[in-house]
Amino acid sequence: MAALPQAARWLVRPSAVSMSKVAFSVRGPVAGLHQQGPSRSAVVHEQALPSSQTQVPQVERAAFLSQVETEIPRTPAAALDETAFLDTLISQIPLVQTLRQSRKAYQESRPHLAIPPAIRQHHFVGGSLAGPGKLALAPYMWTTRGKTEAGSKSTARASSVVSVFHIGHDLCGHPGFVHGGLLSVLFDEVFARCVSAAFPSGLGMTANLNVDFRKPALPDRLYVLRAETVKVEGRKAWVEGKMTYLPLSLSAPLDAKSLVADAALLSEDNEGAVMVSEARALFVEPKFADSMVSVYKT
Repeated sequence: MAALPQAARWLVRPSAVSMSKVAFSVRGPVAGLHQQGPSRSAVVHEQALPSSQTQVPQVERAAFLSQVETEIPRTPAAALDETAFLDTLISQIPLVQTLRQSRKAYQESRPHLAIPPAIRQHHFVGGSLAGPGKLALAPYMWTTRGKTEAGSKSTARASSVVSVFHIGHDLCGHPGFVHGGLLSVLFDEVFARCVSAAFPSGLGMTANLNVDFRKPALPDRLYVLRAETVKVEGRKAWVEGKMTYLPLSLSAPLDAKSLVADAALLSEDNEGAVMVSEARALFVEPKFADSMVSVYKT
C-alpha cells in the first residue's frame, strides 16, 4: 500500500459512505413526484406549467407558452360543467357560427356519439380517449360533399370536413405538450370521415398516413382540423389536412355569463392561432367492407 502513489491510495481507500445509500439519496423535483404516491400526469403538468394557483414568476415561463396565453378571471360560482361549458364556448367560435348558418352546404354531426354504446366503450377515440382531462366532449364535424370529378365513371363524390374539438391536459407526451401520436390519431379519424363519401360502402381504411409537426401543440386549447379529399381513383382516395389551435387558453375556468370578452381569441385568423401540424393520407375501400361491423349509425 505504501508503494502506491498518493492518488492511487485515495482511489482504493474504503469509502465512509455506502454507494447504495448515495444512489438512493438523490432528491429533486422529479424524484419528489415519484415519492408522492400513485403517479398521475396531472401532477406533473401542474408543476411543469404555471397556473393561476401557483406562485411562479412570469419570467420563468417559456416564451412559446406565454406569448399567446390569455386567461380570464375565475368565477367559481358561475362556472359550468366542463362538457356544457365547452359546448357553449364552441358555439361562440365565428367559424362554427358560419358553418351552422350554411346548412345546405355543410352537414353537422358528432360521429362518435352515433356509435352504439356497446361498441363505443371499446372505440379508441370515442371511448378510451374520451373523458375529463382528455377529449372531454365528442368532436364536432361539418361535412360538405363536392361534385363528382370530371370524367370519372364512379358516382362517389369528394368531400371536405371541418372538425372542432378540445384537447385536455391529460393527453401529453412531454409535460405541457400534447402527445404527437394523439394528433396523428385525430387526423386519421377526421380523414376517414372525409373520405367516406368517396366510397360506395362509406368505409375506408388507412393505407398510409404522413404527419408533419410544425409547432408544439398545447393542452387545454380548442383545435380546428380541416380536411379535404383531393383525389379519388376507384377504391383509393387521397386526403390532406391541417390542424390549428385557437389563441384562447382554457387553463382557468371562465365566467359562464361572459365566456369570451374578445371574440378574436376564437378565430383562426388571430395572430395567436398556431398551425401545429399538416398531414396527408391514402385510404382504400376494403374488398371485405360488406362483412365489417357497422360502427356509425349515420
